[in-house]
Amino acid sequence: MERMILTSVAWLLMLSTCHAQFNTIGRVDCKRPAKKENPSEIQDAPKDSVQTADSVFVPNVPEKNGMVGKVEPIEQKPCVSLPLKKIQINSKFGMRRHPIYRKYIMHNGVDLHARHEDVLSMLSGEVIRVGYDNRSGKYVTVQTANYIISYCHLSQQYVTQGVYVEAGTPLGLTGSTGASTGEHLHLTTKKDGKAFNPVILLDMVQSIKDRYSALHSAGG
Repeated sequence: MERMILTSVAWLLMLSTCHAQFNTIGRVDCKRPAKKENPSEIQDAPKDSVQTADSVFVPNVPEKNGMVGKVEPIEQKPCVSLPLKKIQINSKFGMRRHPIYRKYIMHNGVDLHARHEDVLSMLSGEVIRVGYDNRSGKYVTVQTANYIISYCHLSQQYVTQGVYVEAGTPLGLTGSTGASTGEHLHLTTKKDGKAFNPVILLDMVQSIKDRYSALHSAGG
């Protein structure tokens, strides 16, 4: 089961990093959908978003005099992001004794160490829920094709339901709302409605970041 999820996630992220559309697996595009508003009204991505550039070069083009034309770099950015600047897992995915309910129940996500910092969308997609409940506290849920990611226990929510966000977009501020004993980010990831270990997705995103960083460094 985990191998199937890993393969599917890898395929999804491969499509994302190539700026390909998700038409083959869903309706969400890696890029922001076209809007009718004035382009000047569209805000630039946050400077602190995780967007590592990769330098890709076009082929050399001969000039009329036989000289080789100038090679121009083309910047590409993978549309994936880690939810926090630093990833430290405080509580793993799986059965555990709940710190508040005092009984063994399924922990359907991971708890990440956080201290008053912005939570970034891991993938580009549509914000399908922004709300509050007694267990998750303030949360934001983003859907990308058949994947759903929820960011919970926030102290503030920056986005509204129905908007499209790009990877690296701040969704809210970490906190300790709901059934929480201290500030942290609870991350839940689902495929086709079934929760899977978020570490699979976190590892894939980190791998892509490392690969792009290496290619960028090699390109000078």
